[in-house]
Parts: sequence; C-alpha cells; structure tokens
Amino acid sequence: MILSVQSSEEAIAAAKRALDHHKQFWFGSVKVESEFYDLGIMTKEERLMAVDIALLEITAQDRLGPEPPGNVSHPSSPFPTQPLYAFCWNSQEYGKLMYFKFGVGGSRRKPQLAVYSFHESKPRP
Repeated sequence: MILSVQSSEEAIAAAKRALDHHKQFWFGSVKVESEFYDLGIMTKEERLMAVDIALLEITAQDRLGPEPPGNVSHPSSPFPTQPLYAFCWNSQEYGKLMYFKFGVGGSRRKPQLAVYSFHESKPRP
C-alpha cells in the first residue's frame, strides 16, 4: 500500500493544532511514559516540548506506516479506532534516528492528540 502524502500532511497539521490548542496530549499506550524516561524526558513540559519539536521536524516523506490492519488505535485507547500515523526521521534535536507514532481524535475543529510511541528507532529485522 502506498501511504498518502496528503493524509500524512493533514495528520501532522491536526496534531500540531491539537497540541497548540490543548497544551497536552494523551498517552495512547502505557509504554510511552517509559520511552520518554529512556530519553531523559521527565517532566510534562519537557514531553510537550519533545512532541512539539517532533511535529516540527517530521514531514510526510518520513511516514513509515502503519498499514492495515494495524493502522487504527485499539478500542481501549483514548480515541478508539482512530487512524495511527508513524514516522521515522533523522532528528536534529536528538541527533539520531527517531520513531514517533500518534493518532488524532476529537473533532476537526478541536482535535486531540494521543502519542503511542516516541523513541529512538530500532533496527528492523
């Protein structure tokens, strides 16, 4: 499946609007907190800044997936069955290849952001 550049750009823009509007995001997965911890990102302010920087650094060309059927959030997540967007990019901020997966829920006018993964990219088998 070819991932849509337009949908990727729209997802990044919606995530930026959500973060700007609410000044917070949801943890879409319990593992995200430990991923931030592993990167030395401890406080709420540091986490907001890290996600904001990631959203500024990623582009539609960095989109990695996910592809169906793994492209929707779990029914027990903050925004059930919403599309997920994963990006892998060379971060200038962190000086390494990073992986960031998020979903956007809520309404088009007031989107809300859920972060499902945020860590250094792992080698693919």
